[in-house]
Amino acid sequence: MAELGVCVQERTSRIKPVRILVLLLVICAVPILTRLVENVPITTTQLAYFLLSGAILTGFLVWLVPKIRLSRWSLIILIWLELLVVEFINNYIEGYFFTTRYGNPAVLVQSVASALISSVITGTAAALLLGYGISGITASLKKHLSTRTGRSWILRIVVGSVAYFPIYFFFGMLIAPFVLPYYSNPLYGLRIPSFAVMIPVELFRGFVYTLVLLPLMATVVGGRITKFIALAAVLYIPGFIAVLGNTAIPAQIIPFHGVEILADSIVYGLVLSRILS
Repeated sequence: MAELGVCVQERTSRIKPVRILVLLLVICAVPILTRLVENVPITTTQLAYFLLSGAILTGFLVWLVPKIRLSRWSLIILIWLELLVVEFINNYIEGYFFTTRYGNPAVLVQSVASALISSVITGTAAALLLGYGISGITASLKKHLSTRTGRSWILRIVVGSVAYFPIYFFFGMLIAPFVLPYYSNPLYGLRIPSFAVMIPVELFRGFVYTLVLLPLMATVVGGRITKFIALAAVLYIPGFIAVLGNTAIPAQIIPFHGVEILADSIVYGLVLSRILS
């Protein structure tokens, strides 16, 4: 295992800077071109966000992708799935209930379509520029699942799904004094749903996270610490990028949500890395 870790580090260090630069350009260009096609004006603030989020996501993928020894097609599918769900879909699910932004179905459909295009292009570029390996994602997942009984995995998926809500709720309550005035003000288009809505929504989001991160757990090369960091980083970086670029959230509360997401990601990543190992 130690030799394998050294090989992964050497692989990361051998990635040519031009490949990293190309990946950065692709990631930054996608949202810009999407808005130009949709004839949506791009402000200076938005352009700065595209560059910042592109640099963060590029650095993260440069670290992560060499640790996933999958064939190119399998790697494309995995990265696409992680980015699509963590950065976009799971946030859209929460945004539908916590904001008024998606009251118009056309806005939600347009957002999902843009997310599909962005995550496919980013996943493809990252796999082609940074990836290597011959293993298939299906074979890797089957091998990982074979280490336990089907009943054990079902129980672990249930526990991983349920564990998300108390972690989410605990850290949400810690920042509540700072963000509640904004959620209570109808001018910001934010709202807090009742527990009858919030609990099933967050349980479902936990279930989605658990299913999506299981293939990542099965394919990341390294020990427990590496797998934990990978899960926590996948939860935090795309999730924070999504919040950072969410125009429905007032800029004043973004730092609080950033800290909340970081704490969520570390604790939940640790829990999942233990449950899904």
